[in-house]
Amino acid sequence: MSRYRNFSIRSKVIFFIFMSTASISILFSYYDYTQKKTHLTQELDEKANRAVRGLASNLVVPLWEIDSNWVDEIVMTEMLDSDISGIVIEGDGGLLVGKQWDEKDQKVKDIKSLHGAPAFIIKYEKIMREDEQIGYISLHVTDKYLKEELLDDTLAQVFGSIMLVLVLSAVIYLVLDKMIIIPMKLMLHVVNRTSQNDYTNKVDVRNSDEVGELATGLNKMIDSIIEKEEMLITQSRHAAMGEMISMIAHQWRQPITVIAMSANSLKLHAQLDSLESEKVNDIASKVLIQTEHLSKTIDDFRHFFSPNKKKEMRDINDIIEETLQVVGKSLENHNIIVEKKYESTSEVLLYSRELLQVVINIINNAKEALIENRVTDPKITIDTKEDMDNIHMSICNNGLPIPEEIRVKVFDPYFSTKNQKNGTGLGLHMSKTIIEKHLHGRIRAHNLQEGVCFNITIPKKAEENGKV
Repeated sequence: MSRYRNFSIRSKVIFFIFMSTASISILFSYYDYTQKKTHLTQELDEKANRAVRGLASNLVVPLWEIDSNWVDEIVMTEMLDSDISGIVIEGDGGLLVGKQWDEKDQKVKDIKSLHGAPAFIIKYEKIMREDEQIGYISLHVTDKYLKEELLDDTLAQVFGSIMLVLVLSAVIYLVLDKMIIIPMKLMLHVVNRTSQNDYTNKVDVRNSDEVGELATGLNKMIDSIIEKEEMLITQSRHAAMGEMISMIAHQWRQPITVIAMSANSLKLHAQLDSLESEKVNDIASKVLIQTEHLSKTIDDFRHFFSPNKKKEMRDINDIIEETLQVVGKSLENHNIIVEKKYESTSEVLLYSRELLQVVINIINNAKEALIENRVTDPKITIDTKEDMDNIHMSICNNGLPIPEEIRVKVFDPYFSTKNQKNGTGLGLHMSKTIIEKHLHGRIRAHNLQEGVCFNITIPKKAEENGKV
Protein backbone atom coordinates (compact mmCIF):
# COMPACT_ATOMS: atom_id res chain seq x y z
CA MET A 1 0.00 0.00 0.00
CA SER A 2 2.89 2.33 0.77
CA ARG A 3 4.24 1.76 -2.75
CA TYR A 4 0.86 2.73 -4.19
CA ARG A 5 1.07 6.10 -2.44
CA ASN A 6 4.31 6.83 -4.29
CA PHE A 7 2.71 6.43 -7.72
CA SER A 8 1.89 9.48 -9.81
CA ILE A 9 -1.69 10.69 -10.16
CA ARG A 10 -1.68 9.57 -13.78
CA SER A 11 -0.52 6.06 -12.82
CA LYS A 12 -3.15 5.83 -10.10
CA VAL A 13 -5.96 6.91 -12.45
CA ILE A 14 -4.85 4.53 -15.20
CA PHE A 15 -4.50 1.72 -12.63
CA PHE A 16 -8.03 2.49 -11.37
CA ILE A 17 -9.40 2.46 -14.94
CA PHE A 18 -7.57 -0.79 -15.65
CA MET A 19 -8.90 -2.49 -12.52
CA SER A 20 -12.43 -1.17 -13.08
CA THR A 21 -12.49 -2.16 -16.74
CA ALA A 22 -10.92 -5.53 -15.99
CA SER A 23 -13.44 -6.23 -13.22
CA ILE A 24 -16.39 -5.26 -15.42
CA SER A 25 -14.98 -7.29 -18.30
CA ILE A 26 -14.52 -10.34 -16.06
CA LEU A 27 -18.07 -10.08 -14.76
CA PHE A 28 -19.47 -9.55 -18.25
CA SER A 29 -17.37 -12.38 -19.67
CA TYR A 30 -18.49 -14.73 -16.90
CA TYR A 31 -22.15 -13.81 -17.45
CA ASP A 32 -21.79 -14.16 -21.22
CA TYR A 33 -19.92 -17.46 -20.75
CA THR A 34 -22.68 -18.96 -18.61
CA GLN A 35 -25.37 -17.76 -21.00
CA LYS A 36 -23.61 -19.11 -24.06
CA LYS A 37 -22.78 -22.38 -22.31
CA THR A 38 -26.44 -22.86 -21.42
CA HIS A 39 -27.51 -22.01 -24.96
CA LEU A 40 -24.91 -24.25 -26.61
CA THR A 41 -25.68 -27.07 -24.19
CA GLN A 42 -29.36 -26.85 -25.10
CA GLU A 43 -28.47 -26.90 -28.80
CA LEU A 44 -26.16 -29.87 -28.26
CA ASP A 45 -28.85 -31.67 -26.30
CA GLU A 46 -31.39 -31.08 -29.07
CA LYS A 47 -28.83 -32.26 -31.62
CA ALA A 48 -28.29 -35.45 -29.60
CA ASN A 49 -32.05 -36.00 -29.45
CA ARG A 50 -32.33 -35.63 -33.21
CA ALA A 51 -29.38 -37.93 -33.77
CA VAL A 52 -30.71 -40.68 -31.50
CA ARG A 53 -34.22 -40.42 -32.97
CA GLY A 54 -32.79 -40.51 -36.49
CA LEU A 55 -30.77 -43.62 -35.64
CA ALA A 56 -33.81 -45.30 -34.09
CA SER A 57 -35.68 -44.72 -37.34
CA ASN A 58 -32.86 -45.75 -39.67
CA LEU A 59 -31.96 -48.92 -37.77
CA VAL A 60 -35.41 -50.53 -37.73
CA VAL A 61 -34.90 -52.56 -40.94
CA PRO A 62 -31.22 -53.50 -40.37
CA LEU A 63 -32.02 -54.71 -36.85
CA TRP A 64 -35.10 -56.62 -38.02
CA GLU A 65 -32.99 -58.34 -40.60
CA ILE A 66 -30.14 -58.70 -38.15
CA ASP A 67 -27.67 -57.23 -40.66
CA SER A 68 -24.67 -56.19 -38.59
CA ASN A 69 -22.76 -54.78 -41.58
CA TRP A 70 -25.63 -52.47 -42.44
CA VAL A 71 -25.87 -51.37 -38.83
CA ASP A 72 -22.13 -50.80 -38.75
CA GLU A 73 -22.29 -48.55 -41.83
CA ILE A 74 -25.10 -46.46 -40.34
CA VAL A 75 -23.25 -46.06 -37.04
CA MET A 76 -19.97 -45.11 -38.80
CA THR A 77 -21.85 -42.50 -40.80
CA GLU A 78 -23.25 -41.04 -37.59
CA MET A 79 -19.80 -41.05 -35.98
CA LEU A 80 -18.67 -38.55 -38.58
CA ASP A 81 -20.38 -35.98 -36.39
CA SER A 82 -17.54 -34.62 -34.25
CA ASP A 83 -19.82 -33.99 -31.25
CA ILE A 84 -20.68 -37.75 -30.93
CA SER A 85 -18.09 -39.62 -28.92
CA GLY A 86 -19.66 -43.08 -28.87
CA ILE A 87 -22.63 -45.20 -30.04
CA VAL A 88 -23.69 -48.71 -29.01
CA ILE A 89 -26.50 -50.57 -30.79
CA GLU A 90 -27.98 -53.69 -29.25
CA GLY A 91 -30.58 -55.77 -31.14
CA ASP A 92 -32.35 -59.07 -31.07
CA GLY A 93 -30.48 -62.19 -31.99
CA GLY A 94 -27.35 -61.04 -30.12
CA LEU A 95 -26.55 -58.18 -32.52
CA LEU A 96 -24.13 -55.74 -30.97
CA VAL A 97 -22.39 -52.87 -32.78
CA GLY A 98 -20.40 -50.34 -30.81
CA LYS A 99 -18.18 -47.46 -31.95
CA GLN A 100 -16.17 -44.97 -29.89
CA TRP A 101 -13.85 -42.12 -30.81
CA ASP A 102 -10.36 -42.83 -29.51
CA GLU A 103 -8.70 -39.50 -28.60
CA LYS A 104 -5.31 -41.14 -28.19
CA ASP A 105 -5.17 -42.83 -31.60
CA GLN A 106 -7.44 -40.28 -33.26
CA LYS A 107 -9.69 -42.91 -34.83
CA VAL A 108 -12.96 -44.75 -34.32
CA LYS A 109 -12.62 -48.12 -32.57
CA ASP A 110 -15.03 -50.97 -31.97
CA ILE A 111 -16.37 -51.41 -28.46
CA LYS A 112 -18.95 -53.60 -26.74
CA SER A 113 -20.17 -51.16 -24.16
CA LEU A 114 -20.08 -47.45 -23.24
CA HIS A 115 -20.30 -48.24 -19.56
CA GLY A 116 -17.87 -46.00 -17.63
CA ALA A 117 -16.98 -43.93 -20.69
CA PRO A 118 -16.96 -40.16 -19.96
CA ALA A 119 -19.68 -38.17 -21.67
CA PHE A 120 -21.20 -34.72 -21.47
CA ILE A 121 -24.65 -35.82 -22.68
CA ILE A 122 -25.97 -39.42 -22.65
CA LYS A 123 -29.01 -40.43 -24.65
CA TYR A 124 -30.88 -43.73 -24.62
CA GLU A 125 -33.51 -44.66 -27.18
CA LYS A 126 -35.55 -47.78 -27.90
CA ILE A 127 -35.78 -49.10 -31.49
CA MET A 128 -39.41 -50.02 -32.13
CA ARG A 129 -41.15 -51.93 -34.96
CA GLU A 130 -44.92 -51.96 -34.83
CA ASP A 131 -45.01 -51.34 -31.10
CA GLU A 132 -42.46 -54.04 -30.51
CA GLN A 133 -38.95 -53.22 -29.19
CA ILE A 134 -36.33 -54.81 -31.40
CA GLY A 135 -33.26 -52.96 -30.13
CA TYR A 136 -31.63 -50.30 -28.00
CA ILE A 137 -29.43 -47.24 -28.72
CA SER A 138 -26.91 -45.74 -26.29
CA LEU A 139 -25.37 -42.46 -27.54
CA HIS A 140 -22.70 -40.33 -25.87
CA VAL A 141 -22.05 -36.69 -26.79
CA THR A 142 -18.75 -34.91 -25.97
CA ASP A 143 -18.38 -31.24 -24.92
CA LYS A 144 -14.91 -30.91 -26.45
CA TYR A 145 -15.94 -28.68 -29.32
CA LEU A 146 -18.41 -26.81 -27.15
CA LYS A 147 -15.51 -25.92 -24.83
CA GLU A 148 -13.35 -24.92 -27.77
CA GLU A 149 -16.07 -22.62 -29.05
CA LEU A 150 -16.55 -21.12 -25.61
CA LEU A 151 -12.78 -20.68 -25.24
CA ASP A 152 -12.52 -18.94 -28.60
CA ASP A 153 -15.35 -16.64 -27.66
CA THR A 154 -13.81 -15.92 -24.24
CA LEU A 155 -10.43 -15.16 -25.78
CA ALA A 156 -12.09 -12.82 -28.23
CA GLN A 157 -13.76 -11.02 -25.34
CA VAL A 158 -10.51 -10.83 -23.37
CA PHE A 159 -8.72 -9.43 -26.41
CA GLY A 160 -11.52 -6.91 -26.87
CA SER A 161 -11.31 -5.95 -23.20
CA ILE A 162 -7.55 -5.47 -23.46
CA MET A 163 -7.98 -3.28 -26.51
CA LEU A 164 -10.68 -1.32 -24.69
CA VAL A 165 -8.39 -0.80 -21.68
CA LEU A 166 -5.52 0.29 -23.94
CA VAL A 167 -7.71 2.75 -25.83
CA LEU A 168 -9.25 4.12 -22.64
CA SER A 169 -5.83 4.38 -21.01
CA ALA A 170 -4.42 6.24 -24.00
CA VAL A 171 -7.37 8.64 -24.07
CA ILE A 172 -7.27 9.19 -20.30
CA TYR A 173 -3.49 9.60 -20.46
CA LEU A 174 -3.79 12.36 -23.05
CA VAL A 175 -6.67 14.07 -21.27
CA LEU A 176 -4.92 13.87 -17.89
CA ASP A 177 -1.66 15.06 -19.41
CA LYS A 178 -3.24 18.12 -20.97
CA MET A 179 -5.84 19.03 -18.35
CA ILE A 180 -4.12 18.08 -15.09
CA ILE A 181 -0.59 16.63 -15.27
CA ILE A 182 1.09 19.38 -17.31
CA PRO A 183 -0.51 22.20 -15.23
CA MET A 184 0.40 20.34 -12.04
CA LYS A 185 4.01 19.94 -13.21
CA LEU A 186 4.14 23.67 -14.00
CA MET A 187 2.83 24.46 -10.53
CA LEU A 188 5.28 22.00 -8.95
CA HIS A 189 8.14 23.69 -10.81
CA VAL A 190 7.00 27.10 -9.54
CA VAL A 191 6.63 25.75 -5.99
CA ASN A 192 10.15 24.27 -6.14
CA ARG A 193 11.59 27.54 -7.42
CA THR A 194 9.66 29.43 -4.75
CA SER A 195 11.01 27.10 -2.06
CA GLN A 196 14.48 28.06 -3.37
CA ASN A 197 13.55 31.73 -2.86
CA ASP A 198 13.06 32.45 -6.57
CA TYR A 199 9.81 34.38 -7.02
CA THR A 200 10.29 35.27 -10.69
CA ASN A 201 8.23 32.32 -11.94
CA LYS A 202 4.45 32.33 -12.32
CA VAL A 203 2.02 29.65 -13.43
CA ASP A 204 0.49 30.31 -16.85
CA VAL A 205 -2.57 28.06 -16.70
CA ARG A 206 -5.73 29.20 -18.46
CA ASN A 207 -8.04 26.47 -17.24
CA SER A 208 -11.24 27.70 -15.66
CA ASP A 209 -11.63 24.58 -13.52
CA GLU A 210 -10.23 23.72 -10.09
CA VAL A 211 -6.71 23.42 -11.55
CA GLY A 212 -6.97 26.97 -12.88
CA GLU A 213 -8.22 28.19 -9.50
CA LEU A 214 -5.28 26.47 -7.80
CA ALA A 215 -2.82 28.10 -10.23
CA THR A 216 -4.41 31.52 -9.66
CA GLY A 217 -4.18 31.02 -5.91
CA LEU A 218 -0.51 30.04 -6.19
CA ASN A 219 0.27 33.16 -8.26
CA LYS A 220 -1.53 35.34 -5.71
CA MET A 221 0.43 33.73 -2.90
CA ILE A 222 3.72 34.50 -4.68
CA ASP A 223 2.63 38.11 -5.23
CA SER A 224 1.74 38.36 -1.56
CA ILE A 225 5.14 37.00 -0.49
CA ILE A 226 6.92 39.46 -2.79
CA GLU A 227 4.82 42.34 -1.48
CA LYS A 228 5.49 41.42 2.15
CA GLU A 229 9.21 41.05 1.53
CA GLU A 230 9.38 44.43 -0.19
CA MET A 231 7.49 45.93 2.74
CA LEU A 232 9.92 44.37 5.23
CA ILE A 233 12.89 45.63 3.21
CA THR A 234 11.40 49.12 3.21
CA GLN A 235 10.77 48.93 6.96
CA SER A 236 14.32 47.72 7.48
CA ARG A 237 15.73 50.61 5.46
CA HIS A 238 13.61 53.13 7.35
CA ALA A 239 14.75 51.61 10.65
CA ALA A 240 18.35 51.99 9.48
CA MET A 241 17.94 55.68 8.68
CA GLY A 242 18.36 56.70 12.31
CA GLU A 243 21.62 54.80 12.53
CA MET A 244 22.75 56.28 9.20
CA ILE A 245 22.10 59.83 10.44
CA SER A 246 24.22 59.06 13.50
CA MET A 247 26.97 57.75 11.22
CA ILE A 248 26.76 60.86 9.05
CA ALA A 249 27.25 62.93 12.18
CA HIS A 250 30.37 60.91 13.02
CA GLN A 251 31.66 61.27 9.47
CA TRP A 252 31.05 65.02 9.38
CA ARG A 253 32.42 65.91 12.82
CA GLN A 254 36.07 66.05 11.78
CA PRO A 255 35.58 67.90 8.42
CA ILE A 256 33.30 70.48 10.07
CA THR A 257 35.87 71.00 12.84
CA VAL A 258 38.60 71.59 10.24
CA ILE A 259 36.37 74.02 8.30
CA ALA A 260 35.51 75.91 11.52
CA MET A 261 39.18 76.13 12.49
CA SER A 262 40.04 77.39 9.01
CA ALA A 263 37.32 80.05 9.21
CA ASN A 264 38.58 81.20 12.65
CA SER A 265 42.13 81.33 11.27
CA LEU A 266 41.00 83.58 8.40
CA LYS A 267 39.09 85.78 10.81
CA LEU A 268 42.14 86.09 13.11
CA HIS A 269 44.51 86.93 10.26
CA ALA A 270 42.04 89.50 8.99
CA GLN A 271 41.90 91.17 12.40
CA LEU A 272 45.72 91.24 12.56
CA ASP A 273 45.99 92.53 8.97
CA SER A 274 48.33 89.62 8.25
CA LEU A 275 46.44 87.97 5.42
CA GLU A 276 48.73 86.79 2.70
CA SER A 277 47.70 85.20 -0.59
CA GLU A 278 49.72 82.10 0.18
CA LYS A 279 48.00 81.71 3.55
CA VAL A 280 44.54 82.29 2.04
CA ASN A 281 45.20 79.67 -0.65
CA ASP A 282 46.39 77.16 1.95
CA ILE A 283 43.29 77.66 4.13
CA ALA A 284 41.01 77.56 1.05
CA SER A 285 42.60 74.29 -0.08
CA LYS A 286 41.94 72.73 3.32
CA VAL A 287 38.31 73.89 3.20
CA LEU A 288 37.85 72.45 -0.32
CA ILE A 289 39.33 69.11 0.73
CA GLN A 290 36.94 68.88 3.67
CA THR A 291 33.90 69.94 1.62
CA GLU A 292 34.77 67.25 -0.94
CA HIS A 293 34.91 64.75 1.93
CA LEU A 294 31.49 65.94 3.10
CA SER A 295 30.10 65.58 -0.43
CA LYS A 296 31.54 62.09 -0.79
CA THR A 297 29.99 61.11 2.53
CA ILE A 298 26.57 62.29 1.30
CA ASP A 299 27.02 60.26 -1.90
CA ASP A 300 27.99 57.15 0.07
CA PHE A 301 24.87 57.35 2.22
CA ARG A 302 22.63 58.37 -0.67
CA HIS A 303 23.71 55.26 -2.62
CA PHE A 304 22.97 53.12 0.40
CA PHE A 305 19.29 54.11 0.29
CA SER A 306 19.06 53.69 -3.50
CA PRO A 307 18.22 50.01 -4.16
CA ASN A 308 19.84 48.66 -7.30
CA LYS A 309 17.39 47.09 -9.72
CA LYS A 310 19.99 45.24 -11.76
CA LYS A 311 22.73 42.87 -10.77
CA GLU A 312 26.33 43.79 -11.35
CA MET A 313 29.66 42.01 -11.26
CA ARG A 314 31.35 43.05 -8.02
CA ASP A 315 34.26 41.99 -5.87
CA ILE A 316 33.00 41.16 -2.36
CA ASN A 317 36.08 42.88 -0.92
CA ASP A 318 35.17 46.17 -2.63
CA ILE A 319 31.67 46.04 -1.13
CA ILE A 320 33.17 45.50 2.33
CA GLU A 321 35.49 48.49 1.83
CA GLU A 322 32.54 50.59 0.68
CA THR A 323 30.67 49.55 3.81
CA LEU A 324 33.59 50.51 6.04
CA GLN A 325 33.64 53.97 4.44
CA VAL A 326 30.08 54.37 5.69
CA VAL A 327 30.52 53.00 9.21
CA GLY A 328 34.27 53.47 9.68
CA LYS A 329 34.16 56.74 11.59
CA SER A 330 31.49 55.43 13.94
CA LEU A 331 33.75 52.45 14.75
CA GLU A 332 36.78 54.70 15.22
CA ASN A 333 34.90 56.96 17.64
CA HIS A 334 34.26 53.90 19.84
CA ASN A 335 37.87 52.68 19.53
CA ILE A 336 36.76 49.53 17.67
CA ILE A 337 39.56 48.03 15.58
CA VAL A 338 38.71 46.39 12.24
CA GLU A 339 40.98 43.59 11.06
CA LYS A 340 40.61 42.43 7.45
CA LYS A 341 41.90 39.41 5.62
CA TYR A 342 40.87 39.22 1.97
CA GLU A 343 41.68 35.95 0.21
CA SER A 344 38.87 35.88 -2.35
CA THR A 345 39.59 37.43 -5.76
CA SER A 346 36.59 36.48 -7.91
CA GLU A 347 33.78 38.81 -8.87
CA VAL A 348 30.17 37.73 -8.36
CA LEU A 349 26.97 38.77 -10.11
CA LEU A 350 24.74 40.22 -7.37
CA TYR A 351 22.77 43.16 -5.98
CA SER A 352 25.65 45.07 -4.40
CA ARG A 353 23.50 47.56 -2.45
CA GLU A 354 21.61 44.74 -0.78
CA LEU A 355 24.80 42.96 0.23
CA LEU A 356 26.13 46.30 1.52
CA GLN A 357 23.02 46.61 3.70
CA VAL A 358 23.66 43.10 5.09
CA VAL A 359 27.27 43.91 6.00
CA ILE A 360 26.22 47.20 7.63
CA ASN A 361 23.54 45.41 9.68
CA ILE A 362 26.02 42.82 10.97
CA ILE A 363 28.76 45.37 11.72
CA ASN A 364 26.28 47.66 13.52
CA ASN A 365 25.08 44.74 15.64
CA ALA A 366 28.69 43.87 16.45
CA LYS A 367 29.46 47.50 17.34
CA GLU A 368 26.46 47.75 19.68
CA ALA A 369 27.33 44.41 21.34
CA LEU A 370 30.93 45.54 21.93
CA ILE A 371 29.81 48.89 23.35
CA GLU A 372 27.03 47.44 25.50
CA ASN A 373 29.30 44.77 26.98
CA ARG A 374 32.16 47.26 27.46
CA VAL A 375 34.66 44.90 25.90
CA THR A 376 38.32 45.70 26.44
CA ASP A 377 40.17 46.12 23.14
CA PRO A 378 36.99 45.72 21.01
CA LYS A 379 37.66 44.22 17.62
CA ILE A 380 35.76 43.21 14.47
CA THR A 381 37.40 40.69 12.13
CA ILE A 382 36.33 40.40 8.49
CA ASP A 383 37.65 37.51 6.36
CA THR A 384 36.85 36.46 2.80
CA LYS A 385 37.70 33.15 1.12
CA GLU A 386 36.56 31.24 -1.94
CA ASP A 387 36.36 27.74 -3.29
CA MET A 388 35.38 26.39 -6.69
CA ASP A 389 31.67 27.20 -6.29
CA ASN A 390 31.25 29.85 -3.57
CA ILE A 391 32.53 33.01 -1.95
CA HIS A 392 32.72 32.83 1.87
CA MET A 393 32.65 35.86 4.16
CA SER A 394 32.89 35.87 7.96
CA ILE A 395 32.29 38.88 10.22
CA CYS A 396 33.28 38.17 13.81
CA ASN A 397 33.58 40.21 17.00
CA ASN A 398 35.21 39.55 20.34
CA GLY A 399 32.19 40.42 22.45
CA LEU A 400 30.19 37.96 24.50
CA PRO A 401 28.65 34.82 22.93
CA ILE A 402 24.91 34.89 22.26
CA PRO A 403 22.87 32.69 24.65
CA GLU A 404 21.65 29.60 22.81
CA GLU A 405 17.95 30.36 23.35
CA ILE A 406 18.51 33.74 21.68
CA ARG A 407 20.92 32.57 18.95
CA VAL A 408 18.29 30.33 17.34
CA LYS A 409 15.95 33.34 17.06
CA VAL A 410 18.27 36.10 15.86
CA PHE A 411 17.01 35.83 12.26
CA ASP A 412 13.30 35.84 13.21
CA PRO A 413 11.34 38.93 12.13
CA TYR A 414 10.72 41.53 14.85
CA PHE A 415 12.90 39.64 17.33
CA SER A 416 15.31 41.98 19.08
CA THR A 417 17.35 41.97 22.29
CA LYS A 418 17.46 45.78 22.19
CA ASN A 419 14.86 47.98 23.79
CA GLN A 420 11.97 49.24 21.68
CA LYS A 421 13.65 52.59 21.20
CA ASN A 422 16.83 51.20 19.65
CA GLY A 423 15.75 47.99 17.94
CA THR A 424 13.10 46.87 15.44
CA GLY A 425 14.12 43.23 15.03
CA LEU A 426 14.26 43.57 11.24
CA GLY A 427 17.97 43.97 10.56
CA LEU A 428 19.13 40.35 10.78
CA HIS A 429 15.84 39.01 9.41
CA MET A 430 16.23 41.15 6.30
CA SER A 431 19.90 40.16 6.09
CA LYS A 432 18.82 36.50 5.97
CA THR A 433 16.12 37.32 3.39
CA ILE A 434 18.59 39.16 1.15
CA ILE A 435 21.30 36.50 1.36
CA GLU A 436 19.06 33.42 1.00
CA LYS A 437 16.22 34.68 -1.21
CA HIS A 438 17.81 37.41 -3.32
CA LEU A 439 21.37 36.14 -3.58
CA HIS A 440 20.57 32.42 -3.10
CA GLY A 441 23.31 31.99 -0.51
CA ARG A 442 23.44 31.03 3.17
CA ILE A 443 23.93 32.97 6.38
CA ARG A 444 24.63 31.37 9.76
CA ALA A 445 25.50 32.63 13.24
CA HIS A 446 27.67 30.70 15.67
CA ASN A 447 29.38 31.48 18.94
CA LEU A 448 33.11 31.69 19.50
CA GLN A 449 34.83 31.27 22.83
CA GLU A 450 34.78 35.05 22.98
CA GLY A 451 32.25 36.65 20.69
CA VAL A 452 30.07 35.77 17.72
CA CYS A 453 30.69 35.00 14.04
CA PHE A 454 28.30 35.52 11.11
CA ASN A 455 29.26 33.36 8.14
CA ILE A 456 27.91 34.22 4.68
CA THR A 457 28.20 32.01 1.59
CA ILE A 458 27.33 33.34 -1.88
CA PRO A 459 27.39 31.10 -4.99
CA LYS A 460 29.60 32.19 -7.86
CA LYS A 461 27.39 30.88 -10.67
CA ALA A 462 24.85 33.35 -11.96
CA GLU A 463 22.13 30.71 -12.46
CA GLU A 464 22.48 29.69 -8.79
CA ASN A 465 22.65 33.27 -7.64
CA GLY A 466 19.15 34.12 -8.84
CA LYS A 467 17.87 34.84 -12.32
CA VAL A 468 19.41 37.66 -14.27
